[in-house]
Amino acid sequence: MRHHQFILCALLALALAHACYAGEANLPIVRFVQSGRTASSWPLFVAEEKKFFQKNGIYVEEIIINGGPNTTRAVLSNTIPIGRINPDYIIEAIEKGAKVKIISGALEKIPYDVVARPEIKTGNDVKGKTIGVDSLTGGTTLMLAEVFEKAYKISPKDYKLLVVGTSPQRYAALKGGSVQVTFMGPPFNLRARQEGFTKLTTFHEHLGPIQFVVQFANDDYLKSNRADVIKFIKGMAEATKWLYDPKNKEEALAVYNKVLKSTREAAEADYRYLIEEFKPFPIDGAISKQSIEKTFDLREKAGKYEGKKAPPYTNYVDASLVEEAKKQLGWK
Repeated sequence: MRHHQFILCALLALALAHACYAGEANLPIVRFVQSGRTASSWPLFVAEEKKFFQKNGIYVEEIIINGGPNTTRAVLSNTIPIGRINPDYIIEAIEKGAKVKIISGALEKIPYDVVARPEIKTGNDVKGKTIGVDSLTGGTTLMLAEVFEKAYKISPKDYKLLVVGTSPQRYAALKGGSVQVTFMGPPFNLRARQEGFTKLTTFHEHLGPIQFVVQFANDDYLKSNRADVIKFIKGMAEATKWLYDPKNKEEALAVYNKVLKSTREAAEADYRYLIEEFKPFPIDGAISKQSIEKTFDLREKAGKYEGKKAPPYTNYVDASLVEEAKKQLGWK
């Protein structure tokens, strides 16, 4: 029953999106799903607002389906052929027989802070508390366990997990008190600090480069629409390059404010952190070998392979799509 409800909601979202974008029906429509809108999707927002996708000959319908598992199911079923999610969901699905492939990288460093309610001051205070997560076994939960172990020498038996959703929902759960600790990225980590919540540490400080978010596609769609997938990757690459160019700062801030309905102060803070300092977005969309192998290291450590070595990441990634996109763009 739940599966049918999910498909019904996804189809309704598609119908509404299609009605909105009928004005550009002369271009092939590429449907794309993600689980929420935050600053971590800034290159996508630029590609949409600056029409980099149209320049490359496609129109992208962005569809929001809340929750990593639901986003993954949408692509597994080919209800929506391309999506964006933490690679752990995709790896798990492929290992269970799903016909999908990782096609490009979206973030190769993780811009998450571990944030706690004001009364929690140190890592030792985390023991016995409830931690807000997006899934009980997904990639970010594995990352969080690694961060707590490295930073504070505490293990998963020392705290409780509560599934509350993506960064906006985790922020709300922290404010509401249903969880005492969680993790979040821009703009919610900045907002939480301004409101007096405690920043305990960062994911990057303890994990280093790790493949945080990727784009992935259904195999059947890849076979029949390979050219359109390459156009999608090209649009994302050109948007990311544009975003990193300092001369585009004011326009980039305007895009941020338009899409995320934010303040100038928050936009500037996220620009300074994400675009000028942290730079988590790979310009060409390539999957970083170092970053994706760290993902598999955590899966192996969590016992996903029953004491065996993790399979090579190349079993899960079609790197030829990014290579073809770079070739068509004239990039080396």
